[in-house]
Amino acid sequence: MSSAVLYLAIVAVWAVVLVPMWLRRDTETTGITRLLHKRSEETLVEDDDEEPEEIPEPRPHRRTSRATVIARRRRRTTGLTALLLTAAAVVASGLAPWWITAPPTVLLAGHLALLRVAVGMDTARRQAAAHARALARAKAREALRAAETAEPAEVIELLTPEEVFDQYADDRRAVGE
Repeated sequence: MSSAVLYLAIVAVWAVVLVPMWLRRDTETTGITRLLHKRSEETLVEDDDEEPEEIPEPRPHRRTSRATVIARRRRRTTGLTALLLTAAAVVASGLAPWWITAPPTVLLAGHLALLRVAVGMDTARRQAAAHARALARAKAREALRAAETAEPAEVIELLTPEEVFDQYADDRRAVGE
């Protein structure tokens, strides 16, 4: 009985990890596109004489937003916590030994450690961006002050002669003719 629970716990851990990954990767369009790419490569190997049909280029990946990253972290934390609570309930009911809770505990602890590092990186990135904005504002203020305190440019009036020079007037020739 305990080996069946162990296998069930292993399947549950893998399901928590792999199912979201599969759902994210295998949407209808990407799954079909991947199948078409695979089939076209197979037909290309089998039929060297035929011209392969054009395969559309995959669309470039969109940059993930901060909200998407936070939602993904929240889902993963919730799933690992539910897995740990399920393992604890199985142990409390006496269906499995105590060490069944070790893998979910290790996974949750590792995930929380990674979250701690990610939060530190996010904080450092925000501080660097704020520092860059502050430097840009200070440079803009300094440029404004310099423009205000700078002496105005001296305007020089050019005298226009009464007669405009024309090289062909009155038998005048340019140098070299």
